Amino acid sequence: MCLFRWITGIPCPGCGMTRSFLHLLSGQIDEAFYYHPLFWLVPILFGIVLLRKQPIIQKVYASKAFWTAMLVVILGVYSYRMVQFFPHQVPLDFEEKALIPRILSNFL
Repeated sequence: MCLFRWITGIPCPGCGMTRSFLHLLSGQIDEAFYYHPLFWLVPILFGIVLLRKQPIIQKVYASKAFWTAMLVVILGVYSYRMVQFFPHQVPLDFEEKALIPRILSNFL
């Protein structure tokens, strides 16, 4: 479980990514997209960061427009998934045993 979800009980924008890659590695591409539709973006972004000194990649890496677009895509997909699946569908289910929900339940 990620730190954000462990504290808040709410899934983060990356929740489901590990399960997505596990399904991809076992050949279940449809399941990989189900658990996180942006799993394919991770290796691309990792490659851009890793190869940022290369002349062509350097332009992309230095582009504020590129990183803004990536942020918009990630937050847009997160928002859509939260509206569609939260709080009852894995991987965007609510974690009642998280720190803040446990603290709040003691006061309410």
